[in-house]
Amino acid sequence: MTEPRSRTHLRCHILASLMATLLFGSVAAAESADEGWEARYAKARALLVAGKEEDAAPVFEQLAKEAPTPEDERRAEELAEICRSKLRAKSGPSYLRSQGEMTLLYSTAFVYGLGSSAWVALLVEPKNMAAAVLPFAVITTASVGGVALADAYLPFRRGVPQSIASGAYLGLGEGIWLVGIQHSGAARRDDGSEWDGKRVATALWGGATLGAIGGGVIGALRQPTPGRVSFTLSTSLWGGLVGSFGAAALTQNDERRTEQAFTAGLVGYNVGLLGGLIFAPSVAPSIERVRFIDLGGIGGGLAGAGLYTLLASGHEKSQASLGAASVGAALGLGLTWWATSGMPSDPPKQSARPLTLLPSLVRTPNGWLATVSGQL
Repeated sequence: MTEPRSRTHLRCHILASLMATLLFGSVAAAESADEGWEARYAKARALLVAGKEEDAAPVFEQLAKEAPTPEDERRAEELAEICRSKLRAKSGPSYLRSQGEMTLLYSTAFVYGLGSSAWVALLVEPKNMAAAVLPFAVITTASVGGVALADAYLPFRRGVPQSIASGAYLGLGEGIWLVGIQHSGAARRDDGSEWDGKRVATALWGGATLGAIGGGVIGALRQPTPGRVSFTLSTSLWGGLVGSFGAAALTQNDERRTEQAFTAGLVGYNVGLLGGLIFAPSVAPSIERVRFIDLGGIGGGLAGAGLYTLLASGHEKSQASLGAASVGAALGLGLTWWATSGMPSDPPKQSARPLTLLPSLVRTPNGWLATVSGQL
């Protein structure tokens, strides 16, 4: 009886020893794993404190997946979100304008200020140098400074500075075509009805002003990308140039050629403007692609005119040269459009700041004034 009991006690002792070894081994392994997770967590937190959010963010995301407890997972996920928030703050909101857009708007404001100063000087006809220089100093500074103050108070949306600048140039183009039609018609009639300098300056300044206002409103309402705005400006310019050159080449009446060329240019200009507004959202080209296409049109026009000059061998005519330039520009635009079809597009980014327009009525001594206010 003694021997079996001793064997039984021995077996129980061995079994208890094995169970204790397994238990304490698993606990030690768990503690070791916890220490490894905590060590990585401490290193990632040190990276976050040091300002290296781009290195700390993926570590925290991995720690959240491997967390031993729900509390540890929550800690890691919170710090990962902090890293992502800081990275977004560094890159800036995607709905705000870029520095390239502001550079274009500042340069446009400077040119607009000079043009406005010249317009005022023509209307006022200053009698001395100080009165002549004063509008340039005041209006140009106010034009550029107004853009800076507006953007400092509330930064422009993405695409709005490009829309304002492009609208100013488009409005200026409308004025140029109208002045060309009026002057060529007056020259054909030879009745002395050409616009004087004041009327010409008013037409150009008014077109640029209305275009800038319209561009700002369209940019705020439609929120286009800079590439879409550049595309619309390009289609307008090329529509006017190709239409004008083509009409000059096809018109047989020498007396009416210039007038019809300007008229066809104005029609093509506005057809291109309408087409750009309609098709730009679906095409969504980048600014780089639009610039390449513009270069293709310029190169095609020069190549067409140059090839005609070589083939004519000294018998060239300006009418046929304009027609060759028009055909070459159209071919250059088409070929460059096809060649750049693989370039990445520039789709609109989701805006984080919704557009708000607030209509209101203001009582005046003579009645009521309706106003609409909002943010660009």
